[in-house]
Amino acid sequence: MKPPGLPADSALTATRLAAIVESSDDAIVSKDVNGIVQTWNPAAERMLGYTAEEMIGQSIRRIIPPDRQAEEDDVLSRIRRGESITHYETVRMRKDGSFVEVSLSVSPVRAPSGEVIGASKIARDISERKRVLRELEAANRSKEEFLANLSHELRTPLNAILGYARILRTPGIDPNAQDRAAEVIERNGKMLAKLVSDVLDISRIAAGKTRLFRRQSDIVAVLDAALDVVRPAADAKGVILERDIQVDKAVVTIDPDRIQQVMWNLLSNAVKFTPRGGRVTLSLTRTPTDLVVSVSDTGNGIDRSVLPYIFQRFRQGDTGSHREHGGLGLGLALVRHFVELHGGRVTASSEGPGHGATFVVMLPTPPAGPA
Repeated sequence: MKPPGLPADSALTATRLAAIVESSDDAIVSKDVNGIVQTWNPAAERMLGYTAEEMIGQSIRRIIPPDRQAEEDDVLSRIRRGESITHYETVRMRKDGSFVEVSLSVSPVRAPSGEVIGASKIARDISERKRVLRELEAANRSKEEFLANLSHELRTPLNAILGYARILRTPGIDPNAQDRAAEVIERNGKMLAKLVSDVLDISRIAAGKTRLFRRQSDIVAVLDAALDVVRPAADAKGVILERDIQVDKAVVTIDPDRIQQVMWNLLSNAVKFTPRGGRVTLSLTRTPTDLVVSVSDTGNGIDRSVLPYIFQRFRQGDTGSHREHGGLGLGLALVRHFVELHGGRVTASSEGPGHGATFVVMLPTPPAGPA
């Protein structure tokens, strides 16, 4: 049935337009030149929480945050001049007080005489798009920081290797200096190998290509091997390494190389963040369901705000190009991944800066199913 006073074609067009407005996923609102709402479609109700009955006859400023009220002054001024506004990104306030990011397009509505009598507004919810863009920007920043750190971390051992290699070429070099140069080159070569290994492991994890090669292994021997790897760095720094293992042998089904890597990372971190004269303790105990390995230190500790994120990739307690301690922020992410692949779990605790830290690895025994 056509509205009274409208030709049949006009009535049909109006009906179609009304159906489009009603079914639109975008909020479509009309208001007069003073900002008083005239129409309010179902999408506007869903997006902003107000019903049509609550908004029609009310000022559109109701949905504009207090700090953005000047935007409406500008919009109304431009509409009165007959201007349109397209794809203007801003924020609007829902009935419950929360905010929604929107893209607005506003067009003047004219009377048959050509006079501007109001405006039609289309608002599209762009919150999800904005969230994805922020995540991409954060990922790009993380990548750039990682590449900067990687460059720094690679240059440090490379410079040492090249410098001491030149010393070895010095005619008539003292045997003690020769031994010292060879020792520095070997230590920095191992550091480079570890950096490359960590980057490759993270790449495999991201590609879902990490595998375990489980076999019956004595975890005590694995822990002792990790201690042997870290001991030279601890001795050079003057950090005491303590072994507190209460069992002679504990044979379990694990990937011994990966568990040694876990322990090497935890022990290396503990030594790195513990000042000269400090202490790092590796302990092993057994419960009815788990082997519990603990690495504790008397070092710098971890700020409580950092603890929830400590096992995330690229996250470190100290950041930036002039960090006190080096590293790529990959070691603890690898620790968590390899422990969880074994069906275990790892936790970190600290009373805060200056109070040391403790990392606890719990491996199920009997072990979880096959890799």
